[in-house]
Amino acid sequence: MRKIFILSAALALPAAAYASGAGTTAAPFLKAAMSPRAVGMAGAFSALANDSGAIFVNPAGLAQFGGQEAAVDFSSYLQDAKMGNLSYAGNAGGNRFGFGATFTTVGGLDKRGLTDTAGAVPDLGSFSASDLAVTLAYAEADLIPESIKGLDGGFSVKFIRSAIDSKTAFAAAVDAGLLYRATRKMNLSLVVQNLGTRMKFEEESDPLPLNLRAGALYKASPDLNVTAEISEYLQDEKFYPSVGAEYWFRKAFALRGGYKFGYDTANLGAAVGLSLGFGVKVAGLGVDYAFLPFGDLGSVHRFGVWLQF
Repeated sequence: MRKIFILSAALALPAAAYASGAGTTAAPFLKAAMSPRAVGMAGAFSALANDSGAIFVNPAGLAQFGGQEAAVDFSSYLQDAKMGNLSYAGNAGGNRFGFGATFTTVGGLDKRGLTDTAGAVPDLGSFSASDLAVTLAYAEADLIPESIKGLDGGFSVKFIRSAIDSKTAFAAAVDAGLLYRATRKMNLSLVVQNLGTRMKFEEESDPLPLNLRAGALYKASPDLNVTAEISEYLQDEKFYPSVGAEYWFRKAFALRGGYKFGYDTANLGAAVGLSLGFGVKVAGLGVDYAFLPFGDLGSVHRFGVWLQF
């Protein structure tokens, strides 16, 4: 498996480095596939990633903890859309594996016909749209101990389906990630996400949102995690730096916050990009919540529960 990971990373990173050009991308829901804990830290999570939610931001993070964890979260997203994630992490032959699923759905969209001779646009009722991504991940701790100690690696394979009214489209993609435990207090991360096939509806096809992210974690104290991350969507030519923090009180209650730069604050307000959240855990059972304001578009409330066993 080590050889497979090194090969996939070697292929993914040069491809990401040379991709360029702004354009439309398919399956934009993949950009929002994160756990409430990660969302509460403005998405600056790839260098922390020490729970089953790592499968959505950096598969290498699955190697940072043992045992099993299952998590589920749900949110009412913008414009009455619904979104949810399911994740699981466990052991496989001394290494780590994970399973993840992300779905979105929105209904009640107005269907309109073509303009008729009188210039009217007929109402044809309504339709719905939905997305689903299923992810299988593998991670290995100390990938190359003879060369670089503390370097964890992971990769995942995604199967993606999108539906608009009666039309469907499919795609497949891979993620590849590294997490380097540089010191006792600092982690560094590098991840390539959504490197895959194009998604085609009818005659039109668009690429997936190829993303290159790099992050850092500073453990300021046993209770305080401070993170920073840059995320570059290469086809979209969108650049999002973000910072986040998480503070644990008696290892049972966490407060989280962060800010993601790069949003249109002129139209959405100064608060856009801000994220706040909290978490509670008792005897292997946890609850997480995250809040994101989006100005006139509304706000996102994200709830999740997880169980370690």
